[in-house]
Amino acid sequence: MNIKNNKIALLSSIILGVVLILGGMVYAWYNSEVLLTFNSASKMYKDGYYFTSAAKNDTESIYSVAIYDMLDTGYGTDDGKSEVYSIFGDDGIYFLEANPNDKKIKSMFEMYDKYADEEHGEDEMPPVSYLIVDVNNDSYSVLEEIANEIDPERTYRDAGQLFDDFYLSKTSLTKNIALHLAVTLVAIGLGIGVIVVALFRRSKNQDTYEKLCELDKRLIDNVDELENIADYVDKSLGVYIHKDHLILNTKFGFDMFNLNNLVWIYHNITKHKMYVFITVSVDYSLQINMYEDGKFREQRIMLSNNKNAQGAVESLLTYIGMNYPNSIVGFTPEAREAYKEFKLSHR
Repeated sequence: MNIKNNKIALLSSIILGVVLILGGMVYAWYNSEVLLTFNSASKMYKDGYYFTSAAKNDTESIYSVAIYDMLDTGYGTDDGKSEVYSIFGDDGIYFLEANPNDKKIKSMFEMYDKYADEEHGEDEMPPVSYLIVDVNNDSYSVLEEIANEIDPERTYRDAGQLFDDFYLSKTSLTKNIALHLAVTLVAIGLGIGVIVVALFRRSKNQDTYEKLCELDKRLIDNVDELENIADYVDKSLGVYIHKDHLILNTKFGFDMFNLNNLVWIYHNITKHKMYVFITVSVDYSLQINMYEDGKFREQRIMLSNNKNAQGAVESLLTYIGMNYPNSIVGFTPEAREAYKEFKLSHR
């Protein structure tokens, strides 16, 4: 009988953890361009992700546009949640669609209005604002109608200074950054968690092994002997009872409980279903409630996920009930009440 969750299992868990951590780091590196923008339009612009008319057909990307002035065209939706503006960009005049109640849009209008009302020297540069935008095609030719009012003689359009075949929409990278950051942190967190749990299990298994060897010196470097000397053996579950101790050696862990301190034990059945009706797997666990050294210890131990294990689990509980009559075995209203009374009497 080898102790499960051994060195091979530990190594496998560590490798899995490292793979998850590296996967998270690679994912973050691959999406670093988005993450490192910090949702800042000015930083995107300075980093080279600026919009010019040359990118007017790139409807899959997100840019930062520099705005030197903007005017309300008077066109928008009936609900007032979307307006069309003409903005002065790096290489011409573009149309921008945005919510007029947006704080950034309002502040930009206030800034440009204030600048227009003030006197400025010839060498003074006008204020510049930056917006994160995506590019959209004007499928319904609405912009042509607006452009005809702004540029009735087509002076600016013919000169390539007013563009009416696409428009920009104010957007944000908040959701993108949140998604990429979440994926990165979850992957790294899971990786660290897998490694920590594996190391904890390894340490716990070693402690259980040392306690088992203290219980019976014959088992030192010879745990297989437990199958021959234990009073109760069920290799299908990985369950042994030896010298009044319940020993669980399963793929979920290596545990040992002194049955002389057992107060209540029962099993839980968790059925995993598909399409509500089809049972695809069954988990069996033991709820083991102990009273040791004046303290209660309540622990649920995963035992098996073999859907045919119910008979073996019931046989184990029957054996414990027959040989440890002071313990409460099974889950019934009476058993729950008896445990409650025991806890009240041992406060």
